[in-house]
Amino acid sequence: MKLNEIDENELYPTEKVGPSLLGTIIYKVGEQSQFKGAYITTNERVIMSVDMNGEPYKRVFSYQDIKAVTIEDKGVLFIEFPQGKVAMIDIEEGDKEAFKDYVNNLVQK
Repeated sequence: MKLNEIDENELYPTEKVGPSLLGTIIYKVGEQSQFKGAYITTNERVIMSVDMNGEPYKRVFSYQDIKAVTIEDKGVLFIEFPQGKVAMIDIEEGDKEAFKDYVNNLVQK
């Protein structure tokens, strides 16, 4: 399965999948700071799916945990959390503008 796909069995009965992005997530873990990863949105949450050196890792965020999504210099996408921002670069799949608009509309509710 690709990082930017989710099995329908993992969804809640009321969930619908929204835009997703596949790229490189900048997040320092030990000596490594770049990971191939994806953000998958649903109408209820954002799922981060990352390849951690061959090991799949998923983390789920409520829209209440996200302050905003922005696109800054050179097309770098940031998800802003109360603790700070996480960047995604080298986006290979997905529409970052659609992703930003989708998340920000749900964050504002």
